[in-house]
Amino acid sequence: MGVRRLLIIVFAIWWGWPALVAAQPAEVSLADYDRLLRAAHAAAQRGDLLDVQALAVELAAIKQVRMPDGQLALVDQSWLTTALASSAPDLPAIAARLGALIDALAPPGAVSPEGALRQWQAVYNEPPFNREGEGWLTQFLNWLFDLLDQLSPDLPDVPVPEGPANPAAFTPLVWTVLGIAAALLVGLLFFWVRGVRRTLRAPVKTPVADGDDPVTYSEAQRLAVAARQAGDRRSAVRYLYLAALLWLDEQGVLRYERSLTNREHLHRLRSQPPVRDLLAPVVATFDAVWYGFQPIDDQTFARYEQQVAAVQSLTKQPAGTSS
Repeated sequence: MGVRRLLIIVFAIWWGWPALVAAQPAEVSLADYDRLLRAAHAAAQRGDLLDVQALAVELAAIKQVRMPDGQLALVDQSWLTTALASSAPDLPAIAARLGALIDALAPPGAVSPEGALRQWQAVYNEPPFNREGEGWLTQFLNWLFDLLDQLSPDLPDVPVPEGPANPAAFTPLVWTVLGIAAALLVGLLFFWVRGVRRTLRAPVKTPVADGDDPVTYSEAQRLAVAARQAGDRRSAVRYLYLAALLWLDEQGVLRYERSLTNREHLHRLRSQPPVRDLLAPVVATFDAVWYGFQPIDDQTFARYEQQVAAVQSLTKQPAGTSS
């Protein structure tokens, strides 16, 4: 390793230190975070890429959101930065994801602060927000190498005497610089690891993984029955909701797209008020139970099953017809 490379590393650490200090996690209120999400969502819907990029910078700096009861919820908007880094960002997909976050912020009905925090944790532990598949060491090394690449100038080569390795070539000044660089690097690693330990928390376990979602009505119905028999009413509510959407899709009534929010699915039924009115209470119960973690008793679950059955009964096509 030549003296030139050592000087490059020292220069990068010296100039990168203010950026590391400035990048400490920011904290905002729930109201301010909701305002930024809605502004970015509106900009993405109208196709204003520059506005979305400007708001993404503000969102990316937010690492913690202060909930109404004073608790802190961790957030990570790196998915938005990654999506905008593409040569042709998919603004409709970005708008759909932002819409899902906005829906989760204000579920139907009154939700306690504790329920809102649990709902927030559930959303951020499901794709696309959960990034636990990428190790923290990999993320740190990628960030460090990118920073060094951006900050390293083209320095002139320092002449080194030719011949066998000469320890005398490392003057006291060089050893001093190396010592300072090593101390700075150790300090950076220490503060970074301490910050990671403070912010890491055990992920909220959800009974259903993203890859396990059913793709047909019959499969969703079967999983709902199995979950109900196992005593997992929360998962049964989710599978019944998916069964209702998949049923409407198979009947040609509503195009089910996983990227859309619940409100957007209801909005697509605006030309069919009877179906929309029957599906609305199904969506409300699903949001309250799945995102809000509200308990559901046998009587409420039975009424929920009847609501799903009513949607299916209203949209069932006569025998011999195709969707």
